[in-house]
Amino acid sequence: MSRLLITLRTSSVRLGFAIGARRPVRPLIVLATSHTERIDGNLAWIRDVLAARTPPPSVAVLAFRHRGGLGRVAALWHAVRSGYLLATARVVVVDDYFFPMYVIRPRPGTRRIQVWHAAGAFKKFGYSVLDKSFGATEETIARVPIHANYDLCLVSSAAAAPHYAEAFRLPVSLFTARLGIPRTDLFFDAERRARAIERVRDLYRLPAGRRVILHAPTFRGPSVIAARDPGLLDLRVMHELLGDDHVLVLRMHPFVRDRAPLPAGLEGFVVDASDHPDMNELLLVADMLVTDYSSVVFEFALLGRPMAFVAPDLAEYERERGFYFDYRTGVPGPVFDTTRELAAWIRAGTFDPGQVEAFARTWFEVADGRATARLVEDVLLPAADGQWPALTGGA
Repeated sequence: MSRLLITLRTSSVRLGFAIGARRPVRPLIVLATSHTERIDGNLAWIRDVLAARTPPPSVAVLAFRHRGGLGRVAALWHAVRSGYLLATARVVVVDDYFFPMYVIRPRPGTRRIQVWHAAGAFKKFGYSVLDKSFGATEETIARVPIHANYDLCLVSSAAAAPHYAEAFRLPVSLFTARLGIPRTDLFFDAERRARAIERVRDLYRLPAGRRVILHAPTFRGPSVIAARDPGLLDLRVMHELLGDDHVLVLRMHPFVRDRAPLPAGLEGFVVDASDHPDMNELLLVADMLVTDYSSVVFEFALLGRPMAFVAPDLAEYERERGFYFDYRTGVPGPVFDTTRELAAWIRAGTFDPGQVEAFARTWFEVADGRATARLVEDVLLPAADGQWPALTGGA
């Protein structure tokens, strides 16, 4: 972010905050994100549970992702509105880096909660990557903290809390694993789960009797703005070795804007579900996950199904981003350099469910379908009424 843009956005947020600070704080819950044009994942689950209450509490949504010159102009308006809501709402919930929250001094009686968009602690982020090409520069963080002003942060387990504390440069006491991760509730709701499976299978015309491989790689590049597709798999080789009884569902990372067209002749084998709004719905239909460095491995582990990893650029990615644990020994499945090796392993069918189950036990302390309800009932609603619960503190 250029120095001028930082100055403009900071001034816009503070203008909105100054206007809002002249008004009383109100029992409003704000759900905010700045990387997508609509809320999803944890924030969407929170929104739905809040809306189902009688009477529903007051909720406002902030969702925007600026692109190009006009997008940056629109971002200034969103910055003003964000500052105003940060000043007037008792509770603000974010799921990622949220610039407006870091350039104001919170008013008394307001609370800010970080639910994040990933479970576990896999690839490094925040202050953990200041020495990496992916990270922010020292000049940037001298002007604007990467993460600040949180009163509570959700984590999936105590094992993840020290890594998140390092990434946010916050005391570990602000992190809690006692509530769970809201979007994992889908896996434990039999009725909603069945509807999601039927909807996805119908939408993408997934043939019965074929094993579904979900390929969900993360992006490459020095920033989310410059995200690119890693192009890990040779889809023709996958088709050659597995096409008779498998189907491959492709889900590119949402940050990747420019996607190469699928090779001709693979219709019926490769299905592009990159624009599907809910990753966890895709996980439900997958018999197997193939990824590289994506944090989707944590939630997929809750399903107890096989995973495999393709990482031909591991050394380069380690230099660019890095991990919180040893990659080759820490991931819950075999690591391959080539598509042919991967396909041969899938065809052999030598899976180790115990490895996946152990991974899930390490990275999830609470996964029972009640995470969203607990967060809403034990934290958000009391906070909106001006009461900060004692359970928040310590993982």
